[in-house]
Amino acid sequence: MTTSAPESTIDLIGEILIDMGEFTAGEVHADARLQDLLTDSLMVVEMAMALHERLGVKVDEEELRDLILAEFAAVLDARRNAR
Repeated sequence: MTTSAPESTIDLIGEILIDMGEFTAGEVHADARLQDLLTDSLMVVEMAMALHERLGVKVDEEELRDLILAEFAAVLDARRNAR
């Protein structure tokens, strides 16, 4: 699996995390593990809902726990391009 994705998707995910009020821009980076950023189940659900609303893609909660930010952004881009 590739770990690269267009910066815009990584930026969008970062914006969502920052909007949640949990992180600063400096804490959200491409190599961050999502399980470290989404520290509780409510945050995972909020992220899944926000991504579905903004990008129109469904996200499995396990994906939000197991990948780094860049890998996850690449998965989202692939789903968006497959539509």
